[in-house]
Amino acid sequence: MAEKIGDTLQAELKLVAAKLEETIADLPQGLAHFVRSEMGEDRVLAGVVLASAAPARESAEDESRRVALAAALELLQIALNIHRLLLKPGQTGSIDSFLLGGTILAGDYCFSRAAVMAAQTSHPMVVTVFAKLLQEVSQANLRRVISKDGSDHDPHSFDEREALFRSGASAGALLAGLSEPEEKAVVAHAECLGRLRQRDETPTRRAKAEKTLDSMPWRQRERWKELVVNL
Repeated sequence: MAEKIGDTLQAELKLVAAKLEETIADLPQGLAHFVRSEMGEDRVLAGVVLASAAPARESAEDESRRVALAAALELLQIALNIHRLLLKPGQTGSIDSFLLGGTILAGDYCFSRAAVMAAQTSHPMVVTVFAKLLQEVSQANLRRVISKDGSDHDPHSFDEREALFRSGASAGALLAGLSEPEEKAVVAHAECLGRLRQRDETPTRRAKAEKTLDSMPWRQRERWKELVVNL
């Protein structure tokens, strides 16, 4: 069973990649190349969504909805990567005006298309989670802009990767129709994975991640195991 789930997860990741490429292809060639240059290769965030969004009983529309949601989160991450180029200290003062306009245009395009993909889930609560995430990351970027050096040295500062993983897992759990305790377990594991990939993998954090994995519904648990092994 785990092998079958693994094959399905990998196939869905390929569908996400194809959906992203289809979206980017609508841009002029120069901007499309620029956006592709900011795309990651591992698709971990998409995997977080796909691992979380599998219902116990699959309907014909479930796969297309979770693929759309996974692509939306990946495209949002790309938009953040692009706009972050403008947050480097002194960047806007030295960057060519044409390149500046192109960077803003490419980032805004990715933001808008990500929102459209989130809406393709036809799930109001999922769209709400996406909107709150967008507000959260936008406010964090604004705080960086108004800081002196474009960064935030507060030890309790916003962790963007953790927020993306948390919101992706939460939205995925909603699509899967999980109960509140099940959703909490999935989201907790996503947060742990975000921190483990971002910081030192201490035994305490590793143990906590394994504990949250054991408390998941079997379908999410098997997909998460496959995600960690392959990504």
